[in-house]
Amino acid sequence: MTKTIARTLTAGILLLSATACSSESGTSNPATSSNAPTSPSSTGPKVPQVTTPLDVTKYEQDPCSALTQTQATQVFNAARSRKNDSNVAPACDWFDSDNNGVSLGFLPGQGGLTTVYGNSSGSSAGYFEAAPDVFGYPAAFSDVSDDRKNGACQIFVGVTSDEAFSVSSLLRPSSSSYSDPCSLVTKVAEAAVATIKAGA
Repeated sequence: MTKTIARTLTAGILLLSATACSSESGTSNPATSSNAPTSPSSTGPKVPQVTTPLDVTKYEQDPCSALTQTQATQVFNAARSRKNDSNVAPACDWFDSDNNGVSLGFLPGQGGLTTVYGNSSGSSAGYFEAAPDVFGYPAAFSDVSDDRKNGACQIFVGVTSDEAFSVSSLLRPSSSSYSDPCSLVTKVAEAAVATIKAGA
């Protein structure tokens, strides 16, 4: 179970990284994303801008600190967490008592939501959907395979013009969020943004 969760998050990070390289050759007060989106290309999807960037430097190498234990318990009933040092960027995996898992990782210098939106162009696999803003920060649901009916969902949230963080889930059928994993990852993302804005 835990190895599969790690692969889910890493796949999203690697997809983001590969596209970026090829292109080179809520209770908090909400920020506001721009109503005048930009586009990665003339035919690509419109990308909302991050108008109030967040400083996430301290979370990039310590993603587990993006959620307090209280938040992790309230949102996910998390019983334990562990840092997962992947080849691309560290991630934090949280697990409940039944081994349902949620992972969170930051993706600095990978193009942010521009890359996520760009990956949606011309791809027949996986899924992409613009998501409602997360406390004022633009977001999108996207992954290389579509397992949303099987407890897996991934959301990317733009925190600067060149950086996003990702939250992904992998849930057992016994989980109360199994049939709607995207709501769960959205709640985790909201908690993370709240923590970042508070500087916790």
